[in-house]
Amino acid sequence: MGGDTTIDAGHTDGDAGPRRAYLVVREGAGTQVIDLDDGADILFGRSPEATVRLEDGKASREHARVLHRAGELKLVDLGGRNGTLLNDEVVRGQTRVLRSGDRVRIGAAEILVAESAGVSSRIGGARLEAELGQLLASAGRAALLRLAVGPEQLGKVSAALADPVLLEIQRDGDYACLLADAGAGPAVLAALQRLLPAARVALVQAPGDGVAAEALWRRAGELLAGPARAPGAAAGVPAAAPAPTAPPGVVVGDPAMVRVFELVRKVAATPTTVLILGETGVGKEVIAEQLHRQSPRASGPFVRLNCGSLPESLLESELFGHEKGAFTGADRRKLGYVEAAAGGTLFLDEIGELTASMQTRLLRVLESHRFMRVGGREEIACDVRVVAATNRDLEAEARAGRFREDLYFRLSAFVLKIPPLRERPAEVELLAELFARQFARRMNVAAPTLGADALALLRRHAWPGNVRELRNAMEYAAVLAERGVLDAACLPDSVRAAADAPAPPAGQMRRQIADLEQKSILDALDAENGNQTRAARRLGISRRALLYKLEKYGIRG
Repeated sequence: MGGDTTIDAGHTDGDAGPRRAYLVVREGAGTQVIDLDDGADILFGRSPEATVRLEDGKASREHARVLHRAGELKLVDLGGRNGTLLNDEVVRGQTRVLRSGDRVRIGAAEILVAESAGVSSRIGGARLEAELGQLLASAGRAALLRLAVGPEQLGKVSAALADPVLLEIQRDGDYACLLADAGAGPAVLAALQRLLPAARVALVQAPGDGVAAEALWRRAGELLAGPARAPGAAAGVPAAAPAPTAPPGVVVGDPAMVRVFELVRKVAATPTTVLILGETGVGKEVIAEQLHRQSPRASGPFVRLNCGSLPESLLESELFGHEKGAFTGADRRKLGYVEAAAGGTLFLDEIGELTASMQTRLLRVLESHRFMRVGGREEIACDVRVVAATNRDLEAEARAGRFREDLYFRLSAFVLKIPPLRERPAEVELLAELFARQFARRMNVAAPTLGADALALLRRHAWPGNVRELRNAMEYAAVLAERGVLDAACLPDSVRAAADAPAPPAGQMRRQIADLEQKSILDALDAENGNQTRAARRLGISRRALLYKLEKYGIRG
């Protein structure tokens, strides 16, 4: 896949015709917008006969179909080895009904479903009303975007939406987007304005502008039809509205983090290479993604690679790709992460784990913006911005000769240091509430209230695992919360026990973090009956990263 394309799958016009539906398909740097009509049959896979041909090796030749029959969208997994993810649930050899806002993932390809509200009621379909009511019940507020854009622009709209609850067609060229985070509205509007300067977009808030979808939609229409605005200004937001301190889906409650995000905003606009430093679980990937989202490259891909999750022999091929016949088993040309990130951002996590030879190759890419595939004979130009991260003291590693000094200086053109969670206690409660809402929404229940005893324990805990540990603790607690209250008894034993334990000496902190990580891995494997894929998802890491950690700690998964 490459570039922005639109596939018409038997579309017919008509005021009261079949329900309209689109699929927004993103794989690497490419975006396709597929216009579906009743009777459409879209085949995804690596086969040359597939309607949407996927390059990812995790996709089967004929992996899945999306059908539009009698006004209903269906996902049919064709029984491949890796299955299909529907809203983070594995579908294997099954058929599932699709609705607006559903997200389908096949390997690296992500598919967003946008469907009309219905023939009988063009304003506010049943799901829109239900999701709006759930957001108001759990978070007390919601944000709705009304977009007047062409279907061929849905790919760029999708790139600007950080975390939409759903994207729903109200009528041709008129779309409603309900945002999971009401505070994300201004930032999403700014991204849409940058990507689609001619688009007409209005932002309304519930309950201020109404509590029903139809009322919000009408208010958004009034804003679009209002007095002339300054060129490029979006309806519902002042032309000179300042950029929000906290980007979509991000909590900022500590002055040190306010400073971090201010630096992110400034450096994002430049092509400068950025090195992010911080302890494990502190949120380095979140910062890297915000650098991408706030940069001129936001419409391009954001590609992640954990440098410590693969041995050198595989890492070289994954990073730079390989030619057919480069080694045993290389039966076709493979594009690497550098090429996949063309026009966007390549995030290299755990950069300190690179071997000396890989450091040399990466330095060449950073200096010349050119690389060579494994087994290749010609250099290839690459347009990619590199953001790197590590929990190591890379400067000390360079002084000790364990990391190339010239590569360190090239990576550290701009350094962002992320403070650990224990040094920003004001954010513990905010993050805990955010995670509680997210997990409650996933479990389709009302967001629980955090009890005073639970908050006291959360504030006293040292959080050696940082934000990742807090997130895992809140997922555990959300499962046990009863009658809408999350109290101290719901929290994991590690949080409740650590509250009464004396603080460890500074020299033991690294060992304690490692012990906690090992325990988290063992607990996740136990909870998922040894299934590594589900355990990795529970831990919030990739399966490759889990395999690396299993080997690192000598754990037999």
